[in-house]
Amino acid sequence: MAMKGAVQYEKRTAANGACVAVLTMDSAPVNALSAGVRTGFETRIAEALADAEVKAIVITGAHGCFCAGADISEFASGMSGPPLPVVINTIEASTKPVVAAIDGVALGGGCEVALGCHYRVASTRSQAGLPEVNLGLLPGAGGTQRLPRLIGAAASIDFMCRGAPLKADQAAKVGLFDTVVAGDKAAVLKAAVDFAAEKVGSDIGPRRLSGGTAKAAGVDFAKKRKEYDTLRKGEVAPQAIITCIEASTDREFTEGMKVEGKEFGKLMFGDQSKALQYMFFAERQCAKVPGLEAKPGPLDMCGIVGAGLMGGGIAMCAAEAGMRVVLLDVDPGNLDRGMAVIKKNYARSVDRKSKTQSQVDKIMSLISPSTTYDSLGQCDIVVEAVFENMDLKKKIFQSFDGVCKPGCILATNTSRLNIDTIASATKRPEDVIGCHFFSPANVMKLLENVRGPRSSPRTIATAMAFGQKLKKVTCLVGNCDGFIANRVMGVSGWTGLINGGLLPHQIDQAAESYGMKMGPARMNDLVGLDLFGRERANTGNAKPDTIVTDAMFAANRYGQKNGKGFYKYDDKLRLSRDPEAEALIHSVWKNAGATPKTMSDEEIIDTLYLPVVNEGFKCLEEGMASRPSDIDVCCVFGYNWPRYTGGPMQWASAVGLPKILEKLEAMGEKPSELLKECVKNNWRLNSKAFTARISSAWSGTWSKL
Repeated sequence: MAMKGAVQYEKRTAANGACVAVLTMDSAPVNALSAGVRTGFETRIAEALADAEVKAIVITGAHGCFCAGADISEFASGMSGPPLPVVINTIEASTKPVVAAIDGVALGGGCEVALGCHYRVASTRSQAGLPEVNLGLLPGAGGTQRLPRLIGAAASIDFMCRGAPLKADQAAKVGLFDTVVAGDKAAVLKAAVDFAAEKVGSDIGPRRLSGGTAKAAGVDFAKKRKEYDTLRKGEVAPQAIITCIEASTDREFTEGMKVEGKEFGKLMFGDQSKALQYMFFAERQCAKVPGLEAKPGPLDMCGIVGAGLMGGGIAMCAAEAGMRVVLLDVDPGNLDRGMAVIKKNYARSVDRKSKTQSQVDKIMSLISPSTTYDSLGQCDIVVEAVFENMDLKKKIFQSFDGVCKPGCILATNTSRLNIDTIASATKRPEDVIGCHFFSPANVMKLLENVRGPRSSPRTIATAMAFGQKLKKVTCLVGNCDGFIANRVMGVSGWTGLINGGLLPHQIDQAAESYGMKMGPARMNDLVGLDLFGRERANTGNAKPDTIVTDAMFAANRYGQKNGKGFYKYDDKLRLSRDPEAEALIHSVWKNAGATPKTMSDEEIIDTLYLPVVNEGFKCLEEGMASRPSDIDVCCVFGYNWPRYTGGPMQWASAVGLPKILEKLEAMGEKPSELLKECVKNNWRLNSKAFTARISSAWSGTWSKL
């Protein structure tokens, strides 16, 4: 088999005796469309067309994958070789039938290559998708023009704007795949070769998607814009995609391609795309722990102590990952309630058709309820998930010594308590680590693994593997109050605004315009104003006359749970402004000497989130985070910080660190020494000097392990 570039070439004989050239993308691991692959295509297509013996062409991929799309690293390093749109035009222009043999994924540019082929044959395990929207982009190699001409504008909008791949049967149903074949890649390739050979000399000839216009039947483009403005609020890529698809319905292909190129260029050089590409790499990098060389221990069986909402959610995650789970609660009533909640959650999944009953039955068979600690004896990891009480947690960790096997990882789900203090209760502190899940644990993607000063490298490696097994975005952080996400978001200037003259809806409107899914007032109502209000009242720290949140609790305004908080809620939890709540806020302002005021959205955002940036620098300065992107990942996945800004640290980079420093000082905030050092030395957050500086801080805490 000859080899040129990264596309292999061979000839096969079809069932009808015709000779078919098979072009195989061979660029491990996922056949990304690098310069070598693109160049290889042009060479191989020309070779196949020049060979009189070859009557048809099949394009496929090696490594159990058709093609996962563009080589994203080229976005930063620069493109070379033929552009992908030109390559796909070359494929489509072939005078000999071209069939895509799809096994595994055909994503992004890979899907566009398949659309450039005249036909598509796929395996039952294959998937197709155009997920560019998730990087703030649109399919820029003709995808916005060819797909609507194949499956119609309506289906194309949802396919591209949702950014989620379709499984083979779904792709065939909408018309993307011509046929779906059972079996392995060999079976698919054979079927594609025979399919291609059958098209030779047919009356239809090569079916090209660059002709005519797309069907717009049943599409209300204005309605679709409004729908995706809600579903992907603040994102510009979905609207650009709809613009391109609309163009496919009323212009010829070449004119539609001009629209696609113009919209792609605007997105490619925009801030959102840069931030989303940054987040793409940040999410993957956070799982890699600098300096960690230990191998993880086994993870077959998990014990969870505490059957409340958090413990039950963790149990669901572990069972869905295929682990055997012991869900322990010494109170039989709590245990029964916890198991009932799990069953109810899964019943809802069956009703929504996100899981089948047989899948649920298999998951539930892995969860064993227990009221005795002896049941934890064979566990590879145990996760304590009781409420935030240090004495209770220490008592539980004392109990682990007598029942857990050597090498079992002892994890606590605390959200801010000191890991070392908890570890002091056991005779094996080297096995102790924090596993901070976010609520609800079965929904939220973030897992902060918190290394204590005595956590062993093996313990850390196993905890990181545990998070990845549970399909969490897993990040290792240092042992400090609140860890990363809670610590940095906890310094938001929200309380100063609500106590200083701004009403809840003013603050929320600015935050949500910035991109937050919920403003701070709505978030407090969701979490429950009684959660911290009761604690402050019981400890004698509450000041209901001069602090708004304390006044809310004192007036029995708890948020969504009783229908009244900063807002009022109907029986469907729809909110509206509440004159009673606002009158209470005005009375607190009067007592505190504050007066109503107005601020621009930019001023509100600065007050809310510049302290978050500053605290992020402090975390890096203290060695509590190993890189700025880890802080961004924690905020995006733990607090729904808008992904298309890249997180607080990336946002600070986009604004400019000198400007951030200037604004903090003008607000009266004491800037982090590291931030001042960056500005003084003109360091960017991706510079070698800055990376060396924070690596030193991280290594300093690491060396104490």
